[in-house]
Amino acid sequence: MNIKKRSVACLTITVGLLALTGCSGSQSFQLANEMTFLLDDIAEITISYDEEQVTFYENDRDDLIIKEYMTENKSSYYAKVDESNDSITVSEGGKPFFKDNFSRYIEVYLPVSYQNNLTVTTTDGDIDIAEVELSLNALRIDSTSGTVQLNAVEADNIYLSSTNGVLDVDCLDAETIKIDTTSGDFSCENLNGNVNYTTTSGDADIIAASGSGSYKANNSGELNVSYTEVTDDLLFFNKNDDINIILPADLQFEFEATTKNGSISTPFGQSISTEDRTTKWIVGKYPTVTVKAETNNGNIEVKQ
Repeated sequence: MNIKKRSVACLTITVGLLALTGCSGSQSFQLANEMTFLLDDIAEITISYDEEQVTFYENDRDDLIIKEYMTENKSSYYAKVDESNDSITVSEGGKPFFKDNFSRYIEVYLPVSYQNNLTVTTTDGDIDIAEVELSLNALRIDSTSGTVQLNAVEADNIYLSSTNGVLDVDCLDAETIKIDTTSGDFSCENLNGNVNYTTTSGDADIIAASGSGSYKANNSGELNVSYTEVTDDLLFFNKNDDINIILPADLQFEFEATTKNGSISTPFGQSISTEDRTTKWIVGKYPTVTVKAETNNGNIEVKQ
């Protein structure tokens, strides 16, 4: 395996100014550390930081370049690198004990040709992949309270998680898409695949989806989902908030709606049966899928 790593220190190139609340007022960033990796035979890239913003850019070359910008340049603050077998892991280095006046941000130049596995994690930092279109085997992103921005991602498997942050996505296209949030919100312009969405109390806003999926809000958070094409069953559950669904006008399906303390609004006309809290409709002569929606304390609205 041919991997080359290069660290460049003590550069004095000023790339920006950041107003800090520390005693020194304003400090400048400098490019402190630059690492280059050849990706021959590399199947897994993992990038892990804490409070830093990680921003991705396209690289027309075949090597991976990671740049660390810091307000204080010390080699002990440089990233830790683990190269083993077919994987590369880059994680944040040290910080000063009193870190109020220290800041760092990361730039990742990912080759357009890279199509294997990518994992990116941060705690309080933002992950910005808004300028890059990804075509991968698998993408995993874990964020605690930062904002995650994604442009277009095509992969076999996609996993996104956030605790208190925001997942802001343009397009996800994958065989399986798993999204987990606690209090974080998820928004997506285009969603294509078999979706497994779970939240404790975050909102979901999906403008145009195709495929199938399960959407569960285990405590609260609105589920606003619009489908342009449905290829298999859909399930929606929201314990204490609303479910708003838009389905294709030509879709033929069986529909069940269950609510304890809420209303049900559909354009389907008279239902075929009502039992306990569940009302059923058959839409079209030859239904091909089943759509179910259930709430305890919320309203269900369906449009076509």
